[in-house]
Amino acid sequence: MVDSGWDIAMRRIDAIYDVPQFLASSLVRRIATNNFRLSTADRTKFARLPDEVIARIEDIVRDAYLEAGEDVGGDILREHLWQQALEGRREMVACGDLLTPADFGARIGASDKRLARLLDDGSVFAIEVDGVQYVPAVLANPSLNRKRLQAICQLIVPAPPMSRLEFLVSQNGSLGDRRPLDMLEDDNDFKTLRQAAVAWAAQWSRTIVKMYEGMHETEPNDVSPLYTATAEIDPRRPLWERASEALHAHGYQWPLGPYTDVRQFTLFVERQTAGDSAPTPEACVQIVVDGEDIRIRIVAAPGATLRSRTMPTGNHKGLIDIAKRVIAHLTNAKRA
Repeated sequence: MVDSGWDIAMRRIDAIYDVPQFLASSLVRRIATNNFRLSTADRTKFARLPDEVIARIEDIVRDAYLEAGEDVGGDILREHLWQQALEGRREMVACGDLLTPADFGARIGASDKRLARLLDDGSVFAIEVDGVQYVPAVLANPSLNRKRLQAICQLIVPAPPMSRLEFLVSQNGSLGDRRPLDMLEDDNDFKTLRQAAVAWAAQWSRTIVKMYEGMHETEPNDVSPLYTATAEIDPRRPLWERASEALHAHGYQWPLGPYTDVRQFTLFVERQTAGDSAPTPEACVQIVVDGEDIRIRIVAAPGATLRSRTMPTGNHKGLIDIAKRVIAHLTNAKRA
């Protein structure tokens, strides 16, 4: 018989503390049913146990339930990891690895206005700790090539701030187990680093193109798409360029074909950021193939001025080829 989280916790508490069985049992159950924290109301019932003992028992109970596989939905583990990350950031503040904007500005000799511009364009970045913004001290290190470091920071903006810091200070297998911070001086190293930074940043955002038969203004949820293409692309690139790359890149594509020969279909473009459960809709384009002509109508697209247009099909007859031609047309129209 597999031990329950309660069984494991009780056994471990008994091995460490001299707590009566009935008291330990009550303590475990109250902690387990309150998101693995003893509530303030219940704390008085265990007043004879010091705070550090209660904190240790909370950890024991949480770990026991995780080990027993009783973390339904992963909520306990997520909370535990979040708390660990928060404690790590607090320690970085305490030891000076994270600086207040005022202290950081003083180190690099930047005014508040100048620092605000650097933060705004991604040349430096801030990490939030307990609702307060701090800037990594390493970005002010006078021994580093600051201009090149800031250029790399701009490239990795799509990633969360803490992940950006980890990228900069950690050894990277694709860089020969070197740290990006150690590749700022040599021209060839810096070129390699720039390429690696672009590729690394792209993985934090995906552009998704989906096509559905018929005319739609919102993505239908009761039918499967005719075709879906997904690619990891820097979200700062123009919309239609990202959509084009998703259609041409050898990333995720489904189904693999053959494709239905439809004359009317709707193309949706979405962007999904790592960690987000749902993608963000970006564009909807209705496409009608009428003989030798393609009629397109943009239902929604950020900053779009082209609402409808007719263009020749040329030699593009299939579903995917027509979609690529339409997106290429929109890309060129945006540049014009």
